Order: sequence, then C-alpha cells, then structure tokens
Amino acid sequence: MGTYRAITMMTVIDKFLRLWFRPANNKLPDWPNGHDFAFSIVDDTDQSTLSNIRPIYNLLSELRIFSTKTVWPLATNEPEEIPSTGSSLQDPEYLDYVLELKRHGFEIALHGVRGGSSTREEIERGLSEYERLIGEPPRIHINHYRNLDNLYWGVDKVDGLVRRLMYRICRSEPNYGGHDPDSPYFWGDIALKQIKYMVNYSFHETNLANINAMMPYYDPARKFVNRWFHTSDGGVVDSFNRLLSDDNVEKLVRQNGVCLIYTHFGKGFCKHDKVNAETERLLCRLASKNGWFAPASEILAFMERNLPDDNISARQRKYVGWRWLIEKLLYGTS
Repeated sequence: MGTYRAITMMTVIDKFLRLWFRPANNKLPDWPNGHDFAFSIVDDTDQSTLSNIRPIYNLLSELRIFSTKTVWPLATNEPEEIPSTGSSLQDPEYLDYVLELKRHGFEIALHGVRGGSSTREEIERGLSEYERLIGEPPRIHINHYRNLDNLYWGVDKVDGLVRRLMYRICRSEPNYGGHDPDSPYFWGDIALKQIKYMVNYSFHETNLANINAMMPYYDPARKFVNRWFHTSDGGVVDSFNRLLSDDNVEKLVRQNGVCLIYTHFGKGFCKHDKVNAETERLLCRLASKNGWFAPASEILAFMERNLPDDNISARQRKYVGWRWLIEKLLYGTS
C-alpha cells in the first residue's frame, strides 16, 4: 500500500480505536532546563561498518545530538543473512570507534550478543564480553531480526486470541525462546537482572506521546522485562526523513513531545563518506530547536521518575497493541 494511503487510512482507524478503547491522554513531564521537547535515536547495528556509520556519527557529534547506538559484542554466526552482517566489538578498529562515541556522550546498547541466534551459554559469554569491552553492562536491549533468543518477539509481542491469529496469518516467523524457560535460547532471568529497558513496538508517529505517554512501563504478562518503551519507526532513510519532516518537527516542538527514533544507520544513510543530503538538512534544522538531545535511557529514566505509576491500564495496552498490529499490516514494517 502507498505511504500516503496508509497514513490516511491509519488516521481514520486510529480515531475509531480511540473511541473504542478511550486511552488516557497522560501529560508528559516538563523537560529539564526548559527544553521544548525530548529527542533521541536508537540505531540498530545491522550492516554497520566504520565506513558507513562514521560520517553520520561525526555529524551528530558536531550537532550535539547524543543518542544510542546498539552493538554486537560477538561476531555474527549467520554471515549469509544480510541483516546479521556488520562489524562487531571483536573488530579492534570498530571497538575503538565505539568507545570514542561513548567518551563523547553517546550511549552504547545491546542488539543481542551477535547477528544470529545464541544459546544461553553463548549469551552469558556475550554479555560478559560486552561488559569487559564497554566497561559496564547495557541498560537497553533491542531484539534483532529473527534471532531465536529474542524475548517476547513475533506473535509473543501480541495479546488476545484475535490479534494473535491475525498476526499468524499475516506473518510467518519462528517461535522465539528468549522468554521460554524450556528453550535452549532462554535468558529472560538474566535480562531481568541486567537490562533496564527494551523496545516492544515501533510506530509511524514522530511524537510518541500521541500514542502512549505512559512509558517506560511494566507489563505483568511479560515478566522477564523490567520496562518497555516505544520508538518511532525510521528504520530506513526514507522513513527516518519522513519522521523528521519540517511539519512533523514543528508539531513535536509545539506539543512539547518526545521522539525516540529507531533506525539503521548502516543501511544507506552514508555513501562515499557523505551523509544523505536530506537527512543532514533535517538533522541540522532539528538541532537548531530548543530540544533535549540525550541518549534514550537518560530520557526514559527521567520519564520514569515522573510517572504516576509504572504500569498502564488494560485498555491502554489494548489500544497500543491494536494500533501497532494494524500499522504492521498497513505498512509491513517493524
């Protein structure tokens, strides 16, 4: 379906969902130091190499847009799967650059221990390697692609018989075992001890407060995750630029909103040592605004401290779940 038609249809559907579930319109906190909005980027490490990410991180550093970059502490074991390729912390030059980003104020996070599925024993080794190389455990973990060790992934992201059936019909995916104690890929108890925040849903919405301001939140049905948060779906260059369009940023500022963009800088943002021209223009314009540009976990921790509760209502969860599933069917993305 074309992007414009999908957006128009989603607008109509969202009005219906709001009438049906009546989700709460919780107010966001006032941002620190009088900032008008909060902004971060969560960059998944798929296909990342020094040559294809250095230009955009140099730009972000110059603009002082400090964000979150995920890494793999171990090298891929699925080199034939393109999404699972890219540099890992086992590459000394890449590791040096990641540590340089950390020193400059960027957050380093986990995208699974490697590109490819890992057993519990391998995950323990990968987490130990992460802490040895980065100097501290990760605060954020993002599931990767079709890693069988993903927690609450695929159909297990979805509640309710009807929604699960719809997902099964539309998506062909394996059963993920990160949260299943009977699986060789189980590590939910480890995640509960070591990981503070995890992403569950990504939306085609710049200001995430328009969907759910009650984040990060706890979901009692998914006991191995401490707190969940949402992201704005900018997985590729075009969708990233669309989220940061002039109109969308003006709306974000006006609404004093929060935007945490999920993306993959390793997938075509930089060519011949240059950042995509429109991406660069939009980021420069964004940086000129009175925003709080901070790593994702810093923004989430601030929001968490200002929440009246660490849970969301059943109707709010239903609204968020239906909204995400319908977007998934319309757009076909994460």
